[in-house]
Amino acid sequence: MITHGYTETMATSKSHRLDLTRPNWIEVDLNALDHNYRLLKTLVAPGIRIHPSVKSAAYGLGVAEIARRFVELGAETIACGSLTDAEAIREAGDTNIDLMVFGGTLPSGIPRFLDLNVMPTVHNSEIAEAVSSLAKTPQRVYVKVDAGWGRLGFPLKTAEGAIVRIASMPNIVIEGIYTHLPFTDLAGATWAQERTILFNALIDRLKKRGIEAPVTQARSSSGVLLGIKDECTTVCPGSILYGKPSLAEGVIEDLGFEPVLSSIRSRLVHISPNASDKSSAGFSRFAERVAGATGVIPFGRKDGNRTPRPGLTSYAILKGIKVPILSISSELSVLDLSSVPNPRVGDEVLLLGRAGTEEITLAELASNQDAGMNDVLLMMRDRMPVIFRQNPATE
Repeated sequence: MITHGYTETMATSKSHRLDLTRPNWIEVDLNALDHNYRLLKTLVAPGIRIHPSVKSAAYGLGVAEIARRFVELGAETIACGSLTDAEAIREAGDTNIDLMVFGGTLPSGIPRFLDLNVMPTVHNSEIAEAVSSLAKTPQRVYVKVDAGWGRLGFPLKTAEGAIVRIASMPNIVIEGIYTHLPFTDLAGATWAQERTILFNALIDRLKKRGIEAPVTQARSSSGVLLGIKDECTTVCPGSILYGKPSLAEGVIEDLGFEPVLSSIRSRLVHISPNASDKSSAGFSRFAERVAGATGVIPFGRKDGNRTPRPGLTSYAILKGIKVPILSISSELSVLDLSSVPNPRVGDEVLLLGRAGTEEITLAELASNQDAGMNDVLLMMRDRMPVIFRQNPATE
């Protein structure tokens, strides 16, 4: 479908069909995704592989569609946060995309990985033993090393011996060896560089013992942005591919990554034109707070909306005018329409995005709710349709 010069497609899963009884939707800018991927390629050396992260359903933006786009852009492998992400990609018909999962699992979950032809992360000996015993043919796996983050993986101190044992197990082929070293500031970058040097040394020792995985990876978004030095073949960026900063404000200059989440929208389903009436018959709880009408959108807590921190006000944009949100309940939000001329039921309301000179950013939403940007996205995950937009002129 072509609308205002843009090609629009909609995620096709049942949960993402447009619901006219609850007209809320997310718009994703595929041109921004393309731009971010190509920009990231300029920040890594030629020949370095990019394995994009699509964890948490591509941050709630539609995992199957986003994964397919990354492959079209040149990604050889897609990094999933859980098997749920991988299942969604497979169910969409993408059976030939190489998928790995960096989330943890139980040994009893391995049969499902094998059925879907998805590469699991071996983060302990139990997972390795399960893969070796259950696989009927050689199965590619990734091995996770805990280089200091203290979560999944074999600790650096014991990783070499563990990986040597895993490499000798029947039906296991080590496709990748990786670690995760996230950070947000310069002090974190110093720590990450120190740990990366230790990880590089581990990879060198393994090579000398005849173990050389095609994929070695230590850098994600922040490591790429600040130029952490490694000897790896691959990077696994997440946030920056979606136009979300992975570093604290001011740590690095703006490099031009663009928000992939272009807007969150709803429509007015009700208007109270006399909400400011202070007579005993007409008085409402908003009468003292508004000078005109109020409007209702079906965008409440169940949709991922949240009451702002005490002392702050959340806003929406209607007809290019920023309007206060007066109330957020489970199902609905009430807007102050006093400054909006002639509001009508069905008018489009912007919860995030730009209209004219007004803009509401993801960072603003997150700050108002005292949450991270990822938290806001994940609260809205799978709660409304996703529309993918692309300007044909930039294809």
